[in-house]
Amino acid sequence: MYWFFRLKLLPYLPFLISEAYVIRQKGIKLPSIAENLALGSGTSTLLILGESTAAGVGASSQENTLAGNFYRLLGPSWKIKSIGKNGLKADKAFEYYKNSDFLATEKISGLVLFLGANDCFKLTKPSAFRQQISSLIDQIYSEIHPEWIYLADIPPVHLFPAFSLRMRSFLKEQRSFLQKEMTDLSKENPKVVFEPITLDLSPDFFSQDLIHPSDLGYQKIAEFTVDGIRRAGFSI
Repeated sequence: MYWFFRLKLLPYLPFLISEAYVIRQKGIKLPSIAENLALGSGTSTLLILGESTAAGVGASSQENTLAGNFYRLLGPSWKIKSIGKNGLKADKAFEYYKNSDFLATEKISGLVLFLGANDCFKLTKPSAFRQQISSLIDQIYSEIHPEWIYLADIPPVHLFPAFSLRMRSFLKEQRSFLQKEMTDLSKENPKVVFEPITLDLSPDFFSQDLIHPSDLGYQKIAEFTVDGIRRAGFSI
């Protein structure tokens, strides 16, 4: 039960808030290099929307971001558009999309959503998270009518090397609550694909800040995503 998790968390909150503050103040700050990125000029369009992973934090170049990897994997028949913001939560995603430079004017073949890590950090209630993701999907679908929507799994925040074991433990529980909502949403909509991420998170998966993916990490995430879309039976 989520209320029991919050109750259990309460005595540790001052320590966790202090740890988060130290990480923000003293941790390595990496730039976002794919906040509004367009690659290719193909006839099929893939739209990426999300938080820091969509924004390319941790990648060494635009070619090594999610957008760059998707373009490499899908080839010149595709156009890749990436809209990302470091720190973005689900409740602000549609607003950020509407204010971006890349409002879709052509048919979108597929939409990939990378959200949830910041909703773990900010302890978004599972019921609220579900409503926000569901609303985001409905709003975007009504505008661009993608053939499919890939709801990427929440990054494994409980495995980030930058965090203490105590913080990882609580993040693991929070993440599992949000993951359940994503799983249930995907079961209700045949156009939505969700599957738990299964990757070998070796140390070189992470960038210098020990939080965001490295070039290798982005490569693995993109490959897992493309394979997942194909496993679901969609053409990509």
